Amino acid sequence: MFSAIYENDIAQLTAIGRTIFLLDDNKPAALLCFDHSFRDMDKDTIVSGSDTQILTRTRALCDYAELVQEVHSALEPWTKERIQKLFSFTVHSGGHVCLRRGTFLHGCFDRERFHGQKSNEDALVEVWYFNSLYKSSLRRRLSEKLGAYCNFSRSVHVFDPCEAFAFRRCDPTACERQHDLDRKWFDKRLQFHMFQISILDSLRFCSSEPGQHRDLRRLDIYPLISSLISTDYLN
Repeated sequence: MFSAIYENDIAQLTAIGRTIFLLDDNKPAALLCFDHSFRDMDKDTIVSGSDTQILTRTRALCDYAELVQEVHSALEPWTKERIQKLFSFTVHSGGHVCLRRGTFLHGCFDRERFHGQKSNEDALVEVWYFNSLYKSSLRRRLSEKLGAYCNFSRSVHVFDPCEAFAFRRCDPTACERQHDLDRKWFDKRLQFHMFQISILDSLRFCSSEPGQHRDLRRLDIYPLISSLISTDYLN
């Protein structure tokens, strides 16, 4: 796992994260793998590949969102040993938490208190502030990744059937849409749009205030309806 993190091997991190996630015995490790695999994903990221590759990536994002929400909802997270190790903070007497410099939460603390300027010292904060910082930072982190996904997902065409091909008006070598509409492909298409529903739900979790649902409109629900009423499933 740490070798894959060091080498920034996205495929390996995704595979390891999925394996650990399914074993359900070390979710912080799975979260660490997924977080590093999506570390460089932003709104300018272009995701390409086969339908299987895109489906694997989308499923990994759904797993990641589930793990972030689970960690976010932990009661008194500063008392959980696995969360302490995952975010590298320590609890001190007197109701204080020490955020080590160079860590994710310390960086979030810098952005809030010093407007992005990096501090060279550890930060000692009160528990109430830590809890607020912890929850808002996780929500923001997930929102950024899901927002980036929304940007590129609408440009994914491997799950769109090519209607022109049926009338011999398309060159398959220059078209991103699907031409072989078999049951296996329809199953993948349905999975892809079901994952999008899960992402919509996660985006609602990220939107802590009314009106913060701009990303929700970026995922089109009509392809899912089209998948469900496909003649392939009616036969």
